[in-house]
Amino acid sequence: MISLSTYGTLRWAAALLCVAAVTSCTADPADPWDDLALPLDAYQLTHEDQARVQRARFALIRDCMRRFRIDFRGPSTEPVTYPRNASYIDLLDRDQVEKYGYAAPPGQAEEAAAAQTGIRTGYSVTDEQFFVLEGKVKRYRGTPVPPGGCFAEADGVLNQGAKGVPPAESARKFNDDEMLTFSYDAADLAWKDPRVRAAERSWSACMKEAGFDYATPADAMGDRRWAVTAADDHIEKPRGTRVEIETAVADAGCRLDTGYYGVRRAVYTDHHNRVIAGHRDRLNTIKALNETRLSNAAKVLKGELPAR
Repeated sequence: MISLSTYGTLRWAAALLCVAAVTSCTADPADPWDDLALPLDAYQLTHEDQARVQRARFALIRDCMRRFRIDFRGPSTEPVTYPRNASYIDLLDRDQVEKYGYAAPPGQAEEAAAAQTGIRTGYSVTDEQFFVLEGKVKRYRGTPVPPGGCFAEADGVLNQGAKGVPPAESARKFNDDEMLTFSYDAADLAWKDPRVRAAERSWSACMKEAGFDYATPADAMGDRRWAVTAADDHIEKPRGTRVEIETAVADAGCRLDTGYYGVRRAVYTDHHNRVIAGHRDRLNTIKALNETRLSNAAKVLKGELPAR
C-alpha cells in the first residue's frame, strides 16, 4: 500500500491504462459534479421546483387534516441538496473522502435517499393520521373523508387542468415513485452493459498500480473492514481510519483518471433514451402533470387557488 503523498505520481500511468481498456475513454473533467444531467430528468421537476410543489401540497394536506381536528406536520419541504443522478454516475467527492473515507458526512445518507424523487419521506404518522391521509376510512369523527384521503384531495387541487390527463388520474394521489420505475429500468440495463464492466477493469488496474487490489468500486466501498453487512450489522466498526481514507482517496482518483464517470454517464444516457423510446406517451403525461402541479403550487402558495 502506498502513501497519499506518492499516490499522485501514479495518476498519469493510470490514465494511460484507461485508453487501453475502454474504447474512446478519456479522463473525466476536473469536476464531474458540474453536469450530472440524464435524459429522464426532462420529465421531472428540479429539486427546487419539487420543493415548491411539496410546500403547497402539504399546506393543502394540513388544511384538510384540520377539518378532522388532526394536527399534522409532515416532512421538511426544503429543497433536497444531493444531486439526483450522483448515485447512478457513482460519484465520490475527493474532498469528502479525504475526511470521511467512504462514510458519508452527517445527513448525507438521508439526502441521497431523497435525491431520486426530490421528496423527503422520512416522517412518521399515527394510525389516525394514516387513515385520513390515505382515505382508509369513509368517515372520521363524524366528518366524511374525501375519496383517497387528504393526499388525494390535495393532489386533486394541484393536478387540475393538466392537459391530456384523464379526470380520474387528476383526482387521485400523485404517484411520487412512478419515475423511479423508469430510472430503475434504465439502471438494470446499464448494469448489464459491457462498457461498465470494461470501465471497472480499467479502474481496477489503476487501483492495483496504487497498491490496492479490488475488482470493482463496489468491492472497495464494501470492504468488510469498514462496510456494514447483514451478517455483522451488530458490530460497530471504526470509520474514517487511515487505511479507509487512503483507499477512498485512491478510488476517487482512479474513477476520475480512468474516465469511469464518463463511461457510466454515456451508458446511462443510452439506456435512459431506450426507456424513453418505449414509454414516451406515459412520460409525456407525467411531464404534463409535473408542469401543471408546479404552476398550481405557485397559486396555492399565493392564496389564489383554495383547497376544495
